[in-house]
Amino acid sequence: MEATRVTVVGGRRVAWTEHGDPGGRLVVFLHGIPDSRLGKSYLDAAARERGLRVVCPDRPGIGRSDPLPDHTVAGYAGQVAALARALGADRYGVLGYSGGGPFALACAAGADPHLTAVTVVAGLGPLDREGARAGVGTEDLDMIDLARHRPWLGALVLRGERLAVRLAPGFALRLTADGLTAHDRAMLDHVGGELLLAGFAEALRPGPRGVLAEYALLGAPWELDWKAVAVPVHLVAGEDDRTVPLHHAEDVLARLPADVGTLHRIPDAGHVSVVRHLGAVLDTLAG
Repeated sequence: MEATRVTVVGGRRVAWTEHGDPGGRLVVFLHGIPDSRLGKSYLDAAARERGLRVVCPDRPGIGRSDPLPDHTVAGYAGQVAALARALGADRYGVLGYSGGGPFALACAAGADPHLTAVTVVAGLGPLDREGARAGVGTEDLDMIDLARHRPWLGALVLRGERLAVRLAPGFALRLTADGLTAHDRAMLDHVGGELLLAGFAEALRPGPRGVLAEYALLGAPWELDWKAVAVPVHLVAGEDDRTVPLHHAEDVLARLPADVGTLHRIPDAGHVSVVRHLGAVLDTLAG
């Protein structure tokens, strides 16, 4: 388990872990959903080689971070900027993975002059267009709908899944692996499935409310000012992703100003195995 640190931002406690070079350039890593600051040790070696300090915070109401009553996708950009200032960074980049992608894009639209670049890996795009749900993982779509319309049932589901992880982690991991491609299963074996379970279980430590709130946010309008994006945005997408299909990255690219977005299509990579290209991903933020 990584060492947890706590920083007070705007009167709220924000819990985070750190990987890479402690004296390096700051990159804020935004975890997926349901996930947390834990289980990100796979970032360490590649970040250290590039002189990057990768800080992984729990978002509001998740893990050990305090809840934020008015938490929104667009508003989280201010929370990240405040965290970067609290950590003493004059310049910083943001890396969002999967369900953390929308919050990373919010940072890009937030116009913080200290933000230098944003990279989104296997990131979910807005669900406000026709066909947006096609190919998205059914479990995530179900949780988004439950969070918005039947949160009491969503809470029961999440509590049951956390109990399964605690009592039968091997069984829970096999269920997770069953829905993955062969490339993803191999990558999960390489980085260690216990990292995935640790991040999930920690996300639900204070209960399911924080996770449900974020699922609900994903299904609602994000209210981002796409035209305000002025920093480079790199979109990294596996062509074999069965959780967040490639057309989500293509849609986000179409929403961005023409001179800021770059799409990196990774052949033979799924939602997890895209992490094989972690070095190249971090290179987009190291400049």
